[in-house]
This record gives sequence, C-alpha cells and structure tokens, in this order.
Amino acid sequence: MQLNHLRRKIRLFVFKLRDRIIWDTGERSKSFAPKTDNRSMPSVLAMASSIFLSVFLLSGVVFADEFSAFTGQISADNINVRVDSTVGSAVVCTLAKGQLVEVASELYDWYKIRLPKSAPSYIKQDLVECIGNTAAKCSNGKVTGNRVNIRLGPSESSPIIGGADNSTVVNIIQEEGSWYKIEPVHQSYGWVHKKLVNKDISVVKTGEKDDMSLQPEVLESGTHPGGSQPSARQQLVVEGTISPYGVVLWRKATHKLVTGEKGVYLLKGNRKALDSLNYHKVKVTGKIINPENKRYPIIEVAVIEVLN
Repeated sequence: MQLNHLRRKIRLFVFKLRDRIIWDTGERSKSFAPKTDNRSMPSVLAMASSIFLSVFLLSGVVFADEFSAFTGQISADNINVRVDSTVGSAVVCTLAKGQLVEVASELYDWYKIRLPKSAPSYIKQDLVECIGNTAAKCSNGKVTGNRVNIRLGPSESSPIIGGADNSTVVNIIQEEGSWYKIEPVHQSYGWVHKKLVNKDISVVKTGEKDDMSLQPEVLESGTHPGGSQPSARQQLVVEGTISPYGVVLWRKATHKLVTGEKGVYLLKGNRKALDSLNYHKVKVTGKIINPENKRYPIIEVAVIEVLN
C-alpha cells in the first residue's frame, strides 16, 4: 500500500516536471526568449526518467529492508524444507510440529530458514583439515578454502544448501567416498512455506510431553533464566567467545566461553579443536556436568559451531 502511494506521488511529480519542461522550451521561448534548439528536449526528458527510475529503485530497497529475522514455530507434522522457494524443488529434510526455526528472510510466500542439525550436509574431504580424532576417526575439521560449497548430497551435481569460509570448524558425522557428511554449518539454509510457520510460539506447560521438550534450552549468560545455575546434565545451547582457561592438573575444563551478558561457562571437550577456536564467536551445544554450587557451569561439549 505504501509503495503504491509512493509510486503515484513520483508519477505525479514526473508529469508536473514534464509540463514545466514543455512550457520552458515552448511557450516561453515564443513570447520573450530566443528560440531554443528542440533537440535538447529528449536529454531533459531522459534526465527526468533517470530521476524517476532512481527514486523507484531506492524505494524498493527501503521496503525490502523492512523484514526482521525472527524465531518461528512449525504448525504441522512432516513439513518439507526445500532447497528453493518452489514446491518442485528438492526436499532437504522434514520438520515436526512445534519445532522452532530461525527465519532469516522471506521471498513472496516462503521463509528462508537456517537448517536444523538433522539436515544432511556434505563437503569435499580435500577442503577439510582434520583437527580432532577419536579412535582413528576424524570428528572435527577445519575448512581450508574460501567460499566452499556445502551440498545436499555427496556429489558436485547435488544442490548447494550453504557455504563455509576458511577456518570454519565443521562437525563430521561420517565419511562417504571422497566426501564428509557433516552437521549443517551456520550459513546453511532451506525454504518453508509461510503458512506452515507461526510467528507466535506456543509454550509447552510443565508435565506435558511434546517434541519441544527435547529441544535444548537456549541461554544467554552463565546463569539459568530464572536466576540460578543450570542443573547438572541439563542440555543447552549457548553462544559466546572462546578463550583459553589454562591447563591445571585434575581440572576438567580447558577453555572459557564468555557470553554477551558477561556470563561465563567452562568448556570440556577436544582440546585441539577448542584451541583452534580461541577468540572466535561460537555456538556450543552440550550438557552441564558439574555440581550446581560451583561458581561457573562446566559444559561437556557435544557440538560446536563457528559464528564468525
């Protein structure tokens, strides 16, 4: 509605400008000005058209920037996440009713969402340097190229679902030929139809069983949202910046995670992998393993993802 109103105002302005130009080069020249060269008329009209086009394109950019990212909730079971914003594009994975999704942008009747951990993702082995080994298996790797494609399947003809930059750490699930199957990196996206995503999130009441109860709780500081520390073995997801904590005999944790609210977590995990992420902003998924009366909660790292 606002865009149409602006278009009408711009069109009216151009018509008035055109009439003014015609009066300046025509009627006034006949009465009290030397005769002008009418060949200048097209250039003036071209300038007016350029002004109109610039303002129109600028207005389109302004209105496009009005979208704000948000967390939505899937409204039905077995909802397809697709590679592109069409019903004919390939299916990446399915989502369950009540599952939360991070909506990054929109296009017509579709939302672009960040892919869940269950989505299949593949990267070529020769673009990854292994940084964590468990029983002769590479569990974590660091991307060695720039703008590396993440694909839906282990083939160069498979659709691209994301991208990774140099030094991005990936969590490796298994090897498949010359490819690694990995957990989706932060910049991995799919598309869901708008009618299947609710902006209003319904909260599950205590005691009710629902898929939402299996989702890890997102925390923003080193304390529980209610003011107390997270309980032992509680699963959570938290974002922050990693820094060394120092190696001391009998100490479980080797690194600190400092959040935006100056909360502090201690991290227990693959030391080499954590060392490679020092001073990076990351998203950590894991469980609290220390008693509740300790000053800082210790997270046993299950998944770690680089955000910058």
